[in-house]
Amino acid sequence: MTGAQARSGRQGLLFFAPAAVFLLVTLIYPLLFSLYASFTNLRLTSPITRFVGFDTYAMVLSGSLFRSSLFLTVIFLVAAIALEFVIGFALALSFKSMRRTHPILRALLMLPLMATPVSVGLIWKLMLNSDFGIISYAGQQLGLGTLLWLADPMLSMVSVIIMDVWQWTPFMFLILLAGLEGLPEDVFEAAEVDGSRSFNLLWNVTLPLMARIIVIALAFRIMFAIATFDTVFVLTKGGPARATDLITLLIQREGLVNLNVASASAMSFLVLLLVTILSAITFKRVMSNG
Repeated sequence: MTGAQARSGRQGLLFFAPAAVFLLVTLIYPLLFSLYASFTNLRLTSPITRFVGFDTYAMVLSGSLFRSSLFLTVIFLVAAIALEFVIGFALALSFKSMRRTHPILRALLMLPLMATPVSVGLIWKLMLNSDFGIISYAGQQLGLGTLLWLADPMLSMVSVIIMDVWQWTPFMFLILLAGLEGLPEDVFEAAEVDGSRSFNLLWNVTLPLMARIIVIALAFRIMFAIATFDTVFVLTKGGPARATDLITLLIQREGLVNLNVASASAMSFLVLLLVTILSAITFKRVMSNG
């Protein structure tokens, strides 16, 4: 190695070192400590900590709280992401069919995505208030009576799903619109020459060509949605009667309220394992389909 190459290597190391230290302190060390804690009985109110192997994981998996929160999270994911996909795809198709759309219109559609989670939760908490919220007022005007959006267990989950759909549909719209605008026009022209109508074009041409984009959009949305915490915490705090107690809220309560670090860490790694498996299966299927 020449002197110039050695000097260049040292300079590269100097540039790399701050980033490495930052990642080590903020990401790698907390992750490794959390993994270690999940194999102990670490509780901040207990003076004795000992290694217990997989006992913490067994305790979490056998607990009804974890299973019910996981079930609620699955309901939330399926309902919210399905609605976001249908609405986002419909919007993307309508924008694609327009000859010209004003950039301001697209920017307005992105506004919910740019809002901070806490502000989104506060806005919807005010709008869904049964005493003075505009949505409750609209329900009364339509003859639906006073709907307790945040006090009724079933309506509270519906409220959480509506809020998430409002905030994240633009994300789905953006990815799907980019995919639609990248499709080859000659394929559609050939299908139209063969006599394909609008529905046939959508079902036999557009959806097959968009399959990879759709799967990737859904995979990313699942990864983001399973980490939903801020908006639901502000809107319902997991209530009423744990009707919206998603897995992230349970982990937060277990770790920061009950101070049971071992249990919270084990839950976190179980969710991480689940998301990793789902993502790996999804991306493997996408790659295998070319």
